[in-house]
Amino acid sequence: MSSRPDDTQMIRAYDADGREVLITRDQWRSNVLPGAIEQDWNDADRLAGLIIQSLNDGFVDDMVRPAERLVELDQNAERAVVLQAIVYMKVGRLDDSERVLLAFCAQHGETGIVLTNLAKVHAERDDEARALDTLWRALQRDPNQDNGLGWFEAIHRDVGGDAAGITAMRKVAALPGSWRARLWLARGELGSHNYAGAIALYREALSHAGQPVPADLLLQMSGDLGNAGRIAEILELAAPHFQIAAHGLPVGNNLIKANLHLGRLDDAQRILDALRALNRPDWRDNLAYWDKELAQARPG
Repeated sequence: MSSRPDDTQMIRAYDADGREVLITRDQWRSNVLPGAIEQDWNDADRLAGLIIQSLNDGFVDDMVRPAERLVELDQNAERAVVLQAIVYMKVGRLDDSERVLLAFCAQHGETGIVLTNLAKVHAERDDEARALDTLWRALQRDPNQDNGLGWFEAIHRDVGGDAAGITAMRKVAALPGSWRARLWLARGELGSHNYAGAIALYREALSHAGQPVPADLLLQMSGDLGNAGRIAEILELAAPHFQIAAHGLPVGNNLIKANLHLGRLDDAQRILDALRALNRPDWRDNLAYWDKELAQARPG
């Protein structure tokens, strides 16, 4: 049985005026996607974005030619080859996927994300030992890859249970520049009500993350603290690092919510106004919700 989406399912899109429209997958493939590919054919950033979105939407076969074109076009050779390798892997061309990844490593040197995708090729071939060895090399080069880290932890947890998963996270957390593993370890400490331990891990993560702090870090940290009821700590730890252009609506949502919860309405309003100034049509409904919440929270 195919796991690919049914062509009668709907795709959410936005028209020229920013209004949401829904069309079937078959209509998208026939009437929209070819024109989008043609329009983005000579723009590497737009073509890469189209490939990523199309893969997320399940239009895999349609992306073989665009991915090959991106390799010709893109000055970001790593991005291009990773997308090409993913497309090849998803259509079952494992040898081609491995070939382009190894060629990149030979020319540019090994990088974390390229090695992680090479590990996925080995895993698709059921070569588990080689996949794990390659994945560890990938994490040594970039310990903050979300997919690579989660996969590494899952491999160990599947074999040795939660304790083995935690040990694997600690192993990655000890690598130079590692911050993401500390986020996951902090989540565990919050679950055990060891709030001081979690805060210490968050501070360590922030100290290793550089500037601007990655949006993923602020989003997970603020979300987990909120779920644990530690609202004041969200503003203490996340708010000083929040930059509108870098972190946008996802982190902004959590900070607005925290400020509202603590009655800091003016601070919430400032974040809301700054988000609105970015003129994102896809944020309109979310920002309108916060307008309503702020209006209700203000006296009389």
